[in-house]
Amino acid sequence: MLFGFANGAQAILTCTSSARTPGSSGDRRYRGPHRDRQPLLRTFVLHAHRSRRDATRFEPSHKGKGLHYEADEVARCLRAGLLESPLMPLDESIAIMETMDTVLAQA
Repeated sequence: MLFGFANGAQAILTCTSSARTPGSSGDRRYRGPHRDRQPLLRTFVLHAHRSRRDATRFEPSHKGKGLHYEADEVARCLRAGLLESPLMPLDESIAIMETMDTVLAQA
């Protein structure tokens, strides 16, 4: 993704979870019934490229399907009488969605 900003700044973003790239130092191998749906993963193993013996197993300690942090923040804001989160204001959420819509439309 290439981004240009009004002040002249530029950004280049790349992402992958399955390709070996010059900057990557390892890969993930998923375990569990939902390999193609990351929020539902039960465990994964991170393998370092330099040494296959360097493997770290990760087992999420939370329960749920990936949106529990957001739900916790909504509950906290409601208890505090807030209409939006100071951590993620509505304008920021909309800006992110618009950016991702543009990226998807150009992909």
